[in-house]
Amino acid sequence: MHKDTDFTNPPRRRIGALAIIRVETQGAVLLVQKAYKAGAFGLPGGSAHADEPPHLACRREVREETGLIFTPGRLLAVDYVPRNDATGVTEGVNFVFDGGREPTGAEIVLPEAAPGEEPELIGWEFVPLDRLSECVTANTERRIRAALAAPDEPHLPTACLAEGRVPADAP
Repeated sequence: MHKDTDFTNPPRRRIGALAIIRVETQGAVLLVQKAYKAGAFGLPGGSAHADEPPHLACRREVREETGLIFTPGRLLAVDYVPRNDATGVTEGVNFVFDGGREPTGAEIVLPEAAPGEEPELIGWEFVPLDRLSECVTANTERRIRAALAAPDEPHLPTACLAEGRVPADAP
């Protein structure tokens, strides 16, 4: 029985849809610099709209943030993120999809800010894996590394994470 869950009024959770996009010839991933996070870098993607499946949200968000048109590939990781009262971040789940490989010199087009507003994104870079810790938070680095363990190994399961880590009680 599910007496402890009210399916007509479930808890509020954010669904994130992110992409790991790599450079065709290098060991680097595409990161976008987010103005609203004090210039921190992160994976391209964002929040799903109501009634929007995660893979379609990923496709839409990546197109909006980078101008790249692609179809999300394999689901590489699902990462639970707890609510953070200090920052006001809502509890959520991030779906991390394989965004494939872009050719060296791929054109990335950041969105323009609406009139009178600050831009959402202020930069982008293909960051080599040995520089991840310089550009992203520890949680994001763990998420990227866990997701990157799977793209070239189709027999590996999707990584199930909590704050970028495999939970201690996982089998």
